[in-house]
Amino acid sequence: MVVKRIFILAGEASGDVLGAELVRALRRIQPQLHIDAWGGTELSRALNKPVLRNLDQLAFMGFWDVLRNAGAVRANFAAARAVLSEPWDLVVLIDYPGFNLRLAKWMATRPWRSQRRVVQLVAPSVWAWKEGRVQILKQAYDAVIPLLPFEPEFLAKRGVNAPFFGHPALDRFAPGSATESGVLVLAPGSRKAELQRLAPVFAATAARLGMKPRWIRPSSWTEGAYRSMLREALQAEPHGELAEGMASARGARAALVASGTATLELALLKVPMVVAYKVDALSFALAKRLVKVKYVSLVNLVLGREAVNERLQNQCAPEVLAQDLSELMADGPLRSMMLADFEQFAAALGEGGAMDRTASYLLQE
Repeated sequence: MVVKRIFILAGEASGDVLGAELVRALRRIQPQLHIDAWGGTELSRALNKPVLRNLDQLAFMGFWDVLRNAGAVRANFAAARAVLSEPWDLVVLIDYPGFNLRLAKWMATRPWRSQRRVVQLVAPSVWAWKEGRVQILKQAYDAVIPLLPFEPEFLAKRGVNAPFFGHPALDRFAPGSATESGVLVLAPGSRKAELQRLAPVFAATAARLGMKPRWIRPSSWTEGAYRSMLREALQAEPHGELAEGMASARGARAALVASGTATLELALLKVPMVVAYKVDALSFALAKRLVKVKYVSLVNLVLGREAVNERLQNQCAPEVLAQDLSELMADGPLRSMMLADFEQFAAALGEGGAMDRTASYLLQE
């Protein structure tokens, strides 16, 4: 199949970045491709035109967050079905599994499905929970492209076509080194619900340490919008500076970060970190019953041990986090060991050039 028309769907900030990198890689091979997308600022920049639907209409997480926005979720799904009924040659669904797997399953029932390729970029965490989703991956996708080194074998053993090209973040975040800048990075996430739960805890932690923090603003949010959300979450003007993108964390002494892609990025930048997260009580209770892995951060998952502290729910508290960070910022064996672990982590992710290899695979006839 000759690929001329491509649709990309990214439902959250990390997927928006991956989608933008994919667009650039695809156009390095075929500049004349027609590409449309749902996503955010990064995809819009890469496409040099507006996205068809923006992230702020899409990013819901956790049982209650999805339930509260059920009407918006239904509207998004109806809009996605309309867009996908157009004649695309290739559909790339990025991460966002709660929505994308449902969409792929729906596409599998359409008479036009055999006339296009459907690919999932970023494998759902079926190795952690809801392994039954593997059946959707096998039946509804032409390929699932995982980013973590332990995923291809797991998926292949269960009959999923899962080619592995490495992790694109290796090109985005060439390994750096922590300096003596004295900066504490705060990265409470990219979703509004995450900010509301985590920003007050993160701000109180920085205050306990007597540090002026650097808040990391996801590029999918404008400075004004992100500052407004922080102000709403904190019920005060945020103390410290706002910086765009995780690259702004380079050289920081340490970071307090929400679980997610940011943990991987900080490890590549060699910024020692403490991982913290909390969700509503019902979502956490469900997760405890369903999740089969010991860790939530990508660093620990890849290394198979607790290389970075994970503080969840009641442990996600200023007094606990401040103590962890205080110990981590001091020169000593704890800090040295974490930096050595980051070297091992980067090596495990593979080699650079992952997105170019991914684009070549997607465009092959």
